[in-house]
Amino acid sequence: MERRREPEAKTLLQRRRAIDTLDAELLRLLNQRARIASEVGRIKKSCGLPIYDGQRERQVLERVRGRNRGPLETESVLSIFRRIIRESRRVEGKKKIAVTGESNGHQHGK
Repeated sequence: MERRREPEAKTLLQRRRAIDTLDAELLRLLNQRARIASEVGRIKKSCGLPIYDGQRERQVLERVRGRNRGPLETESVLSIFRRIIRESRRVEGKKKIAVTGESNGHQHGK
């Protein structure tokens, strides 16, 4: 019985490693998106535009809805993207502060 479980345990470990790799890539992409959102916020500010653009948010969500092929349910994916958009808007609205050292244990402007 133990010998039969060895391949399953190996497969489980491989799948978990694959998830860890994907998680790292998702994190990298989310931070890349946040950096771009910060640039968008700077551009909006220089043009006198508001941070919130409901039409753009609806376009993003509709595009995501149309591209979702599962297995995640569309409502779940939309919920995730609403949160990503909300965090991106928060980053867009932040003022970038150039700091040479650390303040309160956090570096600003990164």
